[in-house]
Amino acid sequence: MSYDILIIGGGVIGCAIAKELSLYSVKVALLEKEGDVAEGTSKANSGVVHAGFNVKTGSLKARFNIEGAARFPSICEELGVPYRLTKKLVVAKDRSELPYLEKLLEQGKKNGSQGLSIIAGEAIRSVEPDVRGEFALYSEKTAVIAPAEFTIALAEVAHANGAEFHFNAEVTAIRRIGQLYEVSTADGLVYSATMVINAAGLYSDKVLSLIESHDRSIHPCRGEYFVLDRVNANFMKTAVYPVPPADGRGLGIHITPTTEGNIIIGPSAEYINERDDLATTKPVMETLKREALELMPKLKDVAFIRSYAGIRAKLFVAGGSSNFEDFVIEESRINPGFVSLIGIESPGLTSAPAIAAHVAREFVAPRLPLIPNPKAAATRRAAPRIADMSPDELARACEANPEFAEIVCRCNHISKAELRAAIDNPLGARTLSAIKKRTRAMMGRCQSGFCLPKIMETMLEDYGMSPESVVFNAPGSNVVVKYEA
Repeated sequence: MSYDILIIGGGVIGCAIAKELSLYSVKVALLEKEGDVAEGTSKANSGVVHAGFNVKTGSLKARFNIEGAARFPSICEELGVPYRLTKKLVVAKDRSELPYLEKLLEQGKKNGSQGLSIIAGEAIRSVEPDVRGEFALYSEKTAVIAPAEFTIALAEVAHANGAEFHFNAEVTAIRRIGQLYEVSTADGLVYSATMVINAAGLYSDKVLSLIESHDRSIHPCRGEYFVLDRVNANFMKTAVYPVPPADGRGLGIHITPTTEGNIIIGPSAEYINERDDLATTKPVMETLKREALELMPKLKDVAFIRSYAGIRAKLFVAGGSSNFEDFVIEESRINPGFVSLIGIESPGLTSAPAIAAHVAREFVAPRLPLIPNPKAAATRRAAPRIADMSPDELARACEANPEFAEIVCRCNHISKAELRAAIDNPLGARTLSAIKKRTRAMMGRCQSGFCLPKIMETMLEDYGMSPESVVFNAPGSNVVVKYEA
């Protein structure tokens, strides 16, 4: 299978690049080792579109943060995904922490971040009445999105424009043969391309090692989260952060409203040995809950419905700083046309649209003619959701398709019509995780107690799948295992 460009990695960065390149007349394919896009860091994060004040001035992180954030309102509208301007408070508990806020304010201004000010006392309470703190940096441009949904939307646009997506395709070998690259995958297939873009996230250093030696190393840093039950729209409108811990490992415990009405608490920051260790631990959960309630006591009245973890791709470079490493976005000096993106952690989600445009302009355009594809479109229409419909709209939808009247998920108000649209998704991903990310089924208060049997019934009876073939996200993650005594 031959292409102009192979992208390795189906996270938000890889999918953003695929979408950007799909607007041009180049043949693009994306290889992802899991069963769907957005199966790693891109689904397990806070979903915050950062305003750009918390990154080092002059860094690529600062540049692409500011550029990316500016693009988000319009790109979310084009993709049909929700964008919620929550704003943000970074809270100092007393005057001793005020210098940190002043430092952030100055850094933000240098970076070009807009809508920043330091407020105190009643001004804080006018933004969020129950926040505990004496001073706060107020950001009027911080927003939240649904990160997995955003990543899926990017991939669907790319796919509609002709980009190919290959799942369960873990890259095992890369060879350069003349002007071409041959990329082998664990399923025995071989792909060739003029250019390779390594956007493998947590595994980007390992992918680079398949073709050359280097001194960059990804250290996995696990962040654990609590998910709180849905609240009314006025319960909490603003993302609330504390002044971060002095060790510099993270930004402290976020309290973040989501586009769906839940609240997320986290993440923690813990360096671990395994890149796929997504465990949540009792001591961390207790710390998250305690620190969140100290910052915002009224959260004690909201049910904690589940926990999860995501892993940041922390970059270490020999001889570099352990506290801050910038994004690495570069073409190999010894393997022309091999481009790597390494250490794309926060604000990677915010930066993704700007990074994609940069890769196309700075690395692809000098090697391949980027002629606009006259058939390409940058927009996408989201699948209808009954939770967003008015009573009249719902009545019309049910009349046109009775499956809109059949409820599959009670917690998040999801119909069988929505379930079917998720199973029949354009990318062809048919896993429980794929359904979960596209519908929000299995994510409500009952945590799949009501909807999982209905989802399984549909997959088995309507799609002819066997119980043993249903997996959560990849081969080996079976939901039902045949047992013989």
